[in-house]
Amino acid sequence: MVKNALLEIYTEEIPANFLPPVIVNIRELTKMFLDEQKLGYKNVTVWATPRRLAVCIDELEEKVKEETVDVMGPPVRIAKDEKGEFTKVGLGFANTQGVKAESMQVKTTPKGDYFYITKQTGGQDTSKVLPEIFTKIITKIYFPKTMCWNNSKFRFARPIRSLLALYGVKPLKLTVAGIKSGVFTYGLYVKSAKKIKITAPEKYVTALRNSYVIVDQQVRKETIKNEINQAIKKTGGRVEFEEKLLEEITFLVEHPTAVLCEFDKNFLNLPEIVITTCLEKKQKFFPIIGKDGKLTNYFVGVRNGASEHQEIVRDGYQKVASARLKDAEFFYQQDLKEKLETKTEKLKGIIFQQKLGTVYDKVERIDKMLNYISTILPINKDEIHRVVMLCKNDLLTNIVFEYPELQGVIGAIYARQNGVSEEICDAVEKHYLPLSAQGNLPESETAAFVSIADKIDTITGDFAVGLIPTGSADPYGLRRQAIGILRILLENNINVSPEIFIQAAIDNFPSALIKDKTALYNSIKTFLWQRLEVIFEEKGYKIDEIRAVLRPITQNQKAMTLSRIEDILTALKDIRKSPDFEPLTAGFKRANNILKQSDQKKIEIPAAVDPVKLTEPEEIDLHSQVALIAKDFKPWENYLEAFKKLVTLRNPIDKFFDKVMVMAEDTSLRDNRLALLQETINLFLNVADISQLQ
Repeated sequence: MVKNALLEIYTEEIPANFLPPVIVNIRELTKMFLDEQKLGYKNVTVWATPRRLAVCIDELEEKVKEETVDVMGPPVRIAKDEKGEFTKVGLGFANTQGVKAESMQVKTTPKGDYFYITKQTGGQDTSKVLPEIFTKIITKIYFPKTMCWNNSKFRFARPIRSLLALYGVKPLKLTVAGIKSGVFTYGLYVKSAKKIKITAPEKYVTALRNSYVIVDQQVRKETIKNEINQAIKKTGGRVEFEEKLLEEITFLVEHPTAVLCEFDKNFLNLPEIVITTCLEKKQKFFPIIGKDGKLTNYFVGVRNGASEHQEIVRDGYQKVASARLKDAEFFYQQDLKEKLETKTEKLKGIIFQQKLGTVYDKVERIDKMLNYISTILPINKDEIHRVVMLCKNDLLTNIVFEYPELQGVIGAIYARQNGVSEEICDAVEKHYLPLSAQGNLPESETAAFVSIADKIDTITGDFAVGLIPTGSADPYGLRRQAIGILRILLENNINVSPEIFIQAAIDNFPSALIKDKTALYNSIKTFLWQRLEVIFEEKGYKIDEIRAVLRPITQNQKAMTLSRIEDILTALKDIRKSPDFEPLTAGFKRANNILKQSDQKKIEIPAAVDPVKLTEPEEIDLHSQVALIAKDFKPWENYLEAFKKLVTLRNPIDKFFDKVMVMAEDTSLRDNRLALLQETINLFLNVADISQLQ
């Protein structure tokens, strides 16, 4: 017979941003511990609110699964002596397993004869093992920050106030942080924090719902949306639910109630983005869009509690919104008193990074880098210079000081107010993009180049002073910026390799800051290439194909555009379907291994093959075929055709290895044959190192 099980951890209010990952964490922990104990179950559901974490296990078996297992012991030759008597080793194993040595059996294995015993495991009542599982779940939950609150020194996100543990209708006994489990939980604390007895896991959700707690976060999210849509009906408008805000509100309340509010229409003279940022980021309110697609002076707040005293709540929400908007209005009006372009010199007063100078220094480096790029590509040098001289100026505005997330956006708004062209304003706004690994990219060429230069300057500077991402720690978002650079180059089909930007960025920093330019260049390139592997994997290429293409570029210090790299990848992916390609790969790997071994033996391979020393028909043929392909080999014209030409070497390579002894006793012949293999390998390395293919 199966029963449901329930664990609830009732706490003081847990930060909203902790909860989404904790839900996943608890589900994984529960499944892991149940599987370890070989307890059968149908499903694991995790619920989270600001004040409780709960896990419900559906149809949990009454007993741990019974199994017959063989426990292997020591080898017979060690467990018994020459007289056939059990040694201390043999007796020790029998004692630890709780059996007599004479009852042990012998199993023949490829390694010899071993003693073993057969044991029956499992069979314990679930109610006996579940308290331990629940305790382990509680103690293993991960939070970004934890605290102690009593003498137990137990650490948790917030103090635990009660524990509820049930298996069917049976209460389970466990103690964590000095708190003993029971059968009680609490309703909405802002309402009454009523003590509620839960008699069975199936009654938990309904019992809490009756006490103003919607425990299921998905139901709570949908309730918020429904409440808001119901509240705004009379306005005729709509709410564009911003997912991050919606999720945050979901984990800030247990019983959501929407309250329709409004602010003074005069505030609508502010830019819409300022109003929405003010309402959403600072106050967690939802702005309302009118039928005409423009922002209205209505907004919705979500309270934690029942629909009581709505007027008092509405009045409070409107007062705080008005105060925030009044501040924003003042900041905006103050900012407009000074033109954006006049702020450039003042960037000398903002430190970008202690060892890397000011933001003004950074702007100068970006300008210098893009001035150099303009000598390589036909880009609008004057327009880019204008954008660079404006793009960081809004860091000195009052609005950005209050709302840092508006940098770039507010700069573009102020630039428009100053009569700057739309193309330049757009680039000022978009040069920060993408804001996430998968975020939108800058659309214009000018914005794209400024974005790349800005990001590569940051990465180069941080690497130069040792601020390099390690493991999961990346406080300056350098991985995101690297992915942004690569995506812009790739998706905008920009005909410049990343290496050009890396070198230009390094050259712009003072030599006193960079001790080893080559080492810095290589470390940044490796960092970018690691991100490039991720991007290409997401595009459907296999990791061995990606490494096969990138390896010769990295080793030979080649510079290649990302679109060309993708062309090679596409061709390699297609040619792998050829029946001759896999055997060719085997021959290539064999040649590569021989060359590696000769290098380890410090054999000096001649720079070129001497045709006179080619004695066997098979080596003469291979040399002839390689020379024929190499004569007019231009893989960049059509990489698939280049691979097809290389595939024709399959038979000559196979015959060479079948008939020719590479490591001949005659060192002159040996070295010439090694040179032939090197010549063959080098031909392939013009496109890919196929030894990387699995």
